[in-house]
Amino acid sequence: MIKIKAILIVILSIFIVSCSFRKGPEPEITPVLDEQLSYADSIESNPDQSKNSESRSDSRLNNRVIEDRKNIFSRAFGSTDIDRRNVRTSVSLEPLPEGWTVDRHPVAKWEMSLPNVMSNVLDSAQSVEYWEEIIDLPGGYKLPLKRSKVFFQIITRLTIENIELRFVNINHVYSSTNHEPSHYVMNGIVRTIELKPTGFPQLTANDIVKYKFLMTYGTPKEFKDGFHHYQNDKTDLKVRELDKSHVQIQMNSLALDEKLRVAIDDMYSPEGIEYQKKLLLRAIDF
Repeated sequence: MIKIKAILIVILSIFIVSCSFRKGPEPEITPVLDEQLSYADSIESNPDQSKNSESRSDSRLNNRVIEDRKNIFSRAFGSTDIDRRNVRTSVSLEPLPEGWTVDRHPVAKWEMSLPNVMSNVLDSAQSVEYWEEIIDLPGGYKLPLKRSKVFFQIITRLTIENIELRFVNINHVYSSTNHEPSHYVMNGIVRTIELKPTGFPQLTANDIVKYKFLMTYGTPKEFKDGFHHYQNDKTDLKVRELDKSHVQIQMNSLALDEKLRVAIDDMYSPEGIEYQKKLLLRAIDF
């Protein structure tokens, strides 16, 4: 037993001595990049470069602030473009009016009867004036065309406007018994606008034509006899400068002009005359 104990003690002693001489793991060394060392050394050795780096940092900060403001603007207004010089306004042209309008609201439309128009116009409307226009027709016939007009005036802070609404009785071409006011329908308008003194800046007739017509209805069909001539399938419009402070607008209904031509052809053309004779002959019984 004594020998076994001695052997165990020797083995333990050898194990302890061997552990004491074993080397531990070497520590891991992280290399430092030359760029970082050189950058730090350059900052310490060159203070001007340090200031430049600070300015670059400030510039990046300012750019970030601008971007943040653009983002705020885009969330508020739906666009990231805050440069007003890049904002483009689209101009949409308007159709020609189909009669007389006030503040873009129709007051008297084409083919509206005289009593209906009189119920819509302002209190300054004068009495209705009636007259006959004698039209010479082929074949030596003379047509007494019934017409009427209403004149009134509108005075505003900037303008004095004289308005003349014109009416025609086409039904009278077919029968002389159609002479009531309800047979007169509106077919034309003549407006004369006088500009009041406005001080500085003073509005001129050229301003009215430019902004209220050329930039509203676009390029005219033609320019003739001082008139800018516009036309669509319903309205014929002409505008001109009388002088620096007066503008004249003439409007006409194309549909009523066509109806008048058809009525004259129905009654005074050779075919129309033959038809009228046949109607008269029906009343004669043999």
